[in-house]
Amino acid sequence: MINIQPITIPTQGIAVAMVLKCQVLDMTATTADFYFELVSEGSYNSPHKVLTSGSISMTEAEYNAWGADNNYCIEWAANKLGLTLI
Repeated sequence: MINIQPITIPTQGIAVAMVLKCQVLDMTATTADFYFELVSEGSYNSPHKVLTSGSISMTEAEYNAWGADNNYCIEWAANKLGLTLI
C-alpha cells in the first residue's frame, strides 16, 4: 500500500492509502491501464476497508515517459486522482 494524505470519501470514510496495480500489459503496448483502491486505516483486529476503487489509463505520451522507474506510475496515479503522497 502507498500512504497518502488522508482524504474523506463521502459516505464511506477516510482513505489513508492507495493500492495500485497495472492491469494486463501487452509487450507491444503504447498505453497502460491501472486498477486502484483507496483504503481506510487498518489494524490486526480491524483490517483496512476499500472505500472506493476504479481504473485509470495512461495516454501514449504518459506511457512513453514511464521508463524504468515504477515510482513514476505511483506519482502519476496520485496526481491523476488528486492525492498527495506521504
